[in-house]
Amino acid sequence: MTAAREADLAERPVPEIGELHAAARALLEKLDAKEVTLVTAESCTGGFLASLATDIEGLSHAFDRGFVTYTKDAKQELLGVDAAMLDREGAVSEPVARAMAEGCLARSGAGLALAITGFAGSSDPAEDEGPGVTYVGVALPGRTTVTRIDYGKRERRDIRNLVSLAALELGLKALR
Repeated sequence: MTAAREADLAERPVPEIGELHAAARALLEKLDAKEVTLVTAESCTGGFLASLATDIEGLSHAFDRGFVTYTKDAKQELLGVDAAMLDREGAVSEPVARAMAEGCLARSGAGLALAITGFAGSSDPAEDEGPGVTYVGVALPGRTTVTRIDYGKRERRDIRNLVSLAALELGLKALR
């Protein structure tokens, strides 16, 4: 993703629930039309993305499952993220977002994976990234992309909503 596009995502206003539901509906409709399901892997959003997918009446069948992997141990155990990579790169990094997306795709019957890792509040002093930095991994069989978005210091809820919307939009873009 280009730096200009990342800036557009980072500077947008915080979405209301209606906008989030509209984005979830658009993605699920596209998945349904393609007869593909969605799997999610979430860290800083704590299952919010999966919740949005299951909120959409009549289309929740396009959602396969969600993994909430808040800790490094959970990322390793549930998604197969390499422990050495987590130690080397940090949990909030491009390689970890990629591994999360590919790991949840491999552990499900889904055809599209969305993975989110980031710092919704203060960051870990041991990590290289600062508060508000997120990564969204999007995986389709044979193709994975990762987008870094720096929202800066904002409320945790705002970052959760913003990065969830970004993930839904990036997933829809990947299906086109």
